[in-house]
Amino acid sequence: MNDLDQALQVAAEVTLTIAAAAAAAHPRETGGVLLGWWLDERIMVHYAVEVPDPDATQGSWVRDYDTAQVALQEALRDQGHPWLGYVGDWHSHPANFGASSQDLTSIQRAANQYDHPLVLLVHRTDGHVEAVVTTSGDHPLIRGLIPDSPERGTT
Repeated sequence: MNDLDQALQVAAEVTLTIAAAAAAAHPRETGGVLLGWWLDERIMVHYAVEVPDPDATQGSWVRDYDTAQVALQEALRDQGHPWLGYVGDWHSHPANFGASSQDLTSIQRAANQYDHPLVLLVHRTDGHVEAVVTTSGDHPLIRGLIPDSPERGTT
């Protein structure tokens, strides 16, 4: 088991939801919030919720705080799971690259507001989903590919 496996578990439904949203938005970026919980410092990601950005481009998607809060509250109400909460963000990259330096800075800043680690998932055009886990802006990041990315197949 590698560092990413020890820090993160992502339900297959999450990568499928992200892949479908990325395909529908292509060639623009899209993204949203991740819902799950922490279990012994491991992030358990169970749902991905899209938060549309009407101004998204091929190189930019911005999560509007108010829109994200509404989407988050609706998803929490709909799912009704007592442990479920915000555990991170996701977005797509229409070009074939993973998390940018701006993405890393953003998730590190967000992690500084939480007592638990946060995750960023980035869907690439090759079907891979890159995961970035951080506990705060001062701690190292754990990065890697989600093994069950929908288009990755098995190795």
